[in-house]
Amino acid sequence: MKKINNKKYFDVIEISEKFLKKKTEEEIVKLFEDGKINGKKFENEWHADNEAIEFYIKLFLNEKYLTIGPFEIDLTDVKMNGRILDIGGGGGVIGQFKGDHVVAIDPSKRELEEAPKNKALNIVMDAKDLKFLDDTFDSVSIFFTMLYIPLNDHKKIFKEIYRVLKPNGELFLWDLIIPERKLVDKEIYVILLKIKIDQKIIDSGYGTKWEKEQDAYSFLKLGKDVGFEVLEQKIEEDMFFIKYKKI
Repeated sequence: MKKINNKKYFDVIEISEKFLKKKTEEEIVKLFEDGKINGKKFENEWHADNEAIEFYIKLFLNEKYLTIGPFEIDLTDVKMNGRILDIGGGGGVIGQFKGDHVVAIDPSKRELEEAPKNKALNIVMDAKDLKFLDDTFDSVSIFFTMLYIPLNDHKKIFKEIYRVLKPNGELFLWDLIIPERKLVDKEIYVILLKIKIDQKIIDSGYGTKWEKEQDAYSFLKLGKDVGFEVLEQKIEEDMFFIKYKKI
């Protein structure tokens, strides 16, 4: 067990002995790798705090989730220029990708504090009310964040992004397609990802309460309504990517 910032993190052996006695150590490592336990690596060994373990037990062991994936996303050749604003940066993926070019915002201080170490500037901020001047950023990224945000807030966030982007600045959006909920016993919809950056693979997962539907076409329309031009789109069965330009 390690104690960091007054929080206890348990290693795989401790998790097996104290929390998940029916799981082998190999099975628990696989849970970390699949993103089912939100873990951290210390000295190249997986650890998780009590909250992450309880979350796994509550959702996954009680089978109230539906998981899809894992799917691979390769960020290696994605070109984001200049100063980058990362919306919902508590996941830390874009910070790991673009380092000190990134200003990562998230309404949760805890999410930012527990994000994987990177060189991004982390700021607690609500995307509906960005505290930046107009025309500040060259690029904006939203990496699997809109799935957590109520539908009636989407347009306000897009307007704020449009405002703080420089002319010809670009918005990069990755997100999950959420289908109609037909399984009444499933409460959480989860996507597992393997994110490739050069030779590095980041195992991650994103899940949300299954209370809404979401598709790519609503975001294509939303972007155009706000004033963006769509430069690129890749729509798959379970997720999508859209690249916009401020015009």
